[in-house]
Amino acid sequence: MKKLILSVFALCVLCACAGIITNTDYIPMGPDGLTVQVTDISKMPVFTYLKDIKEPWAPIGMYRVKALPDDDSVLKAEILRIKKAAAAKGANAIILNQFYDDAAAEDGHPITLAAYFVKYAKDITEEDKAKIREYAEIERLKNASN
Repeated sequence: MKKLILSVFALCVLCACAGIITNTDYIPMGPDGLTVQVTDISKMPVFTYLKDIKEPWAPIGMYRVKALPDDDSVLKAEILRIKKAAAAKGANAIILNQFYDDAAAEDGHPITLAAYFVKYAKDITEEDKAKIREYAEIERLKNASN
């Protein structure tokens, strides 16, 4: 009997985990490994409008999380993961957008979160400038060969 109860419990846990598996992707718009400025992600600003950013900035990448359930606790957890990823890439803030997909709503996972990783110009170090120049040169060479 105990084995049956444990098996049912394990199956429920696996099904719950499978229900919130998401698709994520990252699209770089600048070099990786920029100087990390934000060490406390609870203080990382989350913007929803470009006009709210009051200082010069540039996007260094975009992170998307697709096929999320319409559940506040899941969305909050994903935003926390996005902020951690942004901080690790050297971002100072994120611009967050949420999209609802009617077609995906039938499967119970209609939400997509898209976040631009923001790097403030004032926080660019000399090391970062070198990485940016190298990234730009590589992109220029890629485009020249196409």
